[in-house]
Order: sequence, then structure tokens, then C-alpha cells
Amino acid sequence: MDSDTRVLLFGGLTFVTGVLLGTGLGLLLAPQSGKRTRRQLKNYLDDTAERLNDLADETKDRVSDYVEKGKRFVGERA
Repeated sequence: MDSDTRVLLFGGLTFVTGVLLGTGLGLLLAPQSGKRTRRQLKNYLDDTAERLNDLADETKDRVSDYVEKGKRFVGERA
């Protein structure tokens, strides 16, 4: 890895870290109650987890379909 790539990678990681820290501090220091903020975060995380589970299920189904198609294709060729 050359020097320019390292500098670019380090700069990108620094930027992402700053964004994450800024977002976290913004949430912690927001002018609404902590209880409300925690409830919003919980709802967001629950929704995100549900979406990821749906995506995983959909991906699993698609992969299974492709595997079955591949088995049929190989079976026809044999």
C-alpha cells in the first residue's frame, strides 16, 4: 500500500469516526428527555433489525432457488 492510499484511508476513517461520534453526542445532548431518546433509538433499532431479518430471509430464499436451478441444470447436463 503506497503512502497516498494510506493517507486517503486514514482520512476516510477519521471522517467516519467523527460522524459517528458527532451523531452520538448529538443524541445524548439533544434537548428532549433521555427517556424519549432511548425509546426512539429502541424503535429505530427494532425496525432496522426487522428489515435485516426480512432481507436475510429473502436472500436465503433466493439462494435456495438458485441452488435448485443449478442442481437441475447440472442434472440435465449429466
